[in-house]
Amino acid sequence: MSWYQKILASCSFLIAHPVTRSIKEQQRADKLASGVTLYDHSTCVSSVRIKHHIKELNIPITIKNLKRCYAYEKELLAGIGSVKVPCLRVETGHGSRWIEDSDEIMQFLDRKFAPKAKINVIDKAH
Repeated sequence: MSWYQKILASCSFLIAHPVTRSIKEQQRADKLASGVTLYDHSTCVSSVRIKHHIKELNIPITIKNLKRCYAYEKELLAGIGSVKVPCLRVETGHGSRWIEDSDEIMQFLDRKFAPKAKINVIDKAH
């Protein structure tokens, strides 16, 4: 991704509107989101960008701010062996999957929660 695309992506929350879905689609998104947790830090630029993207995707993901609770640091340390944010924990039938890279987190969120038309627009931009 070029530098200007990164700048535009980081500012997209200023002009973006939350995704609207049918009731059934929103219920599906809510169910998928129930097993997803973002570990963040309020001063981390990547965390802020991801949280805005979550708002744009209109998904109720649990967000655990390490500044607010020391127990979240312990969870993160137990999960990935370090205290690195942003980090996404995805609960599956086979256990937890941890995603530590902010670009991979954004890609995961888009694959799981972005409407298909939006995904096609994103793919064409790259």
